[in-house]
Amino acid sequence: MYINIRNKSLRSDLIYDLNGGCSMITKQNEKLLRVEEVAISLGVSVKTINNWYWFKRENPDHKLAKLLPDFIQDGERQTRKWRRSDIWKLVEFKSKIPTGRNGVMGSVTQRYYHKKAKKKENVNESEGS
Repeated sequence: MYINIRNKSLRSDLIYDLNGGCSMITKQNEKLLRVEEVAISLGVSVKTINNWYWFKRENPDHKLAKLLPDFIQDGERQTRKWRRSDIWKLVEFKSKIPTGRNGVMGSVTQRYYHKKAKKKENVNESEGS
């Protein structure tokens, strides 16, 4: 099966490194994928994956958060990596996220807008005094 990413025809059963190199291989010869590669495989942005894991960090007991697989990280602020086998867990998570009015991720995805609205309220209150 082939997919089209940025006007290039790629085989979907292969994971392509954005820098043209090879992905890291674990000791068990299982390929580890960087966040950029995972995002391309899922058809989402890196920011979306960051939001998913922010949601998991804020709501660890939520049933959707439990669907997200843990990632591998060598140290704090190092590149996050997932096993190829984790891609299907992420696909399942993506398919089960309720959207629209029933969405559960608003606290994560709308945090910038909430901060902006509070700031605007504070400015209006100080001008009114």
